[in-house]
Amino acid sequence: MIAVIADDFTGAAELAGISLRYGLKVSLFTREVKDTGADVLIVSTDSRSMNQEEALQETRRLLEQLIALNPSMIYKKTDSVMRGYVTEELKLQQALQGLRKILYLPANPSLGRIIKNGEYFVGGKPIAETDFANDPEFPVSSSSVKAILKDPEVSVLSAGSTLDAEGFFVAAAEQTDQVEQWAAVLDEQTLAAGAGDFFTAILLQQFQAVDKPDPELSLPIVYVCGTAYAEAVRFVKKAVPDGWVEYLSQHSLLHPDRLDQELVDLCKYRLQTHSKLILAIDGEAIPEGINAQDLRASMAKVTQWILRRNIIHELFIEGGSTATAILEELKISELEPVNEWQRGVVRMKYGNLYITVKPGSYALPEQIKQLFS
Repeated sequence: MIAVIADDFTGAAELAGISLRYGLKVSLFTREVKDTGADVLIVSTDSRSMNQEEALQETRRLLEQLIALNPSMIYKKTDSVMRGYVTEELKLQQALQGLRKILYLPANPSLGRIIKNGEYFVGGKPIAETDFANDPEFPVSSSSVKAILKDPEVSVLSAGSTLDAEGFFVAAAEQTDQVEQWAAVLDEQTLAAGAGDFFTAILLQQFQAVDKPDPELSLPIVYVCGTAYAEAVRFVKKAVPDGWVEYLSQHSLLHPDRLDQELVDLCKYRLQTHSKLILAIDGEAIPEGINAQDLRASMAKVTQWILRRNIIHELFIEGGSTATAILEELKISELEPVNEWQRGVVRMKYGNLYITVKPGSYALPEQIKQLFS
């Protein structure tokens, strides 16, 4: 059994989707871990949305549960652009597993995210010149990998380099075949960590891809936009005139535990009229003093109210921390991944409800674009 520990829910789901490509049975957990007999067992710590002390405590707790299951490896999934407490969590895992080396490959060349000459590039631009510079929780101020990781002892290795016996190494990669070359040098004393491309390369060494049919949506559907990423914000605004967008009210943002009957009734009306609803937050109307955690709590509470009062077949959630907040509000801690729409966009089953999650910085599937256009 291969185990994965991810620092947010959409990252965990992304690797679940990659595993499905190879015909593997996958179980995905939050909060607790158990052996289900799955080929790949994935747990999300949601540590990226915590403070550092809480993040390390939760990472330690779930790592200890995974280690007790004696998997063949524990892959550490981080954000591909290194947001979060990457260095601290990697060193914690290395110590708990008693490993001599860390090989960290966050680049995703297949998505235009590369490491070249010690710097990180997204779509050909230095990352500090992209939307990631405006991230509300982990803004990127430098494109230097060492600066982002805040660890001068990290060694950034060019493609084709050899690993020393001990150390913390970041692997540069500009092309997918270079990622595969890095996967080939892993041994039992190396902690493998990074993003989706590296995990894919590791699976390729052991398994063959299988054909999977595209998922078919079942209405009614609620699309929760829980990201400030510019493309997602533009998509929601463009859909406003069509009548299926509802922004959270000031009441819901200021008093998340108090039912906003007017908002819930409006959402019900839109679902009865269109069988689809986009639930979002207007970034220009957020009350003073409300932080990102408050926004997630409000969105989770409103989503719960909507699901309780309407028959919903599909829940599409954009944003990893938002997805985790909603799942916690719904008391969902175990899901069965069933479909991969596209890279990073994974559909999972919980009872009669299908839940799809997507990282905020990844592209929307064409099926979703067409449905809401």
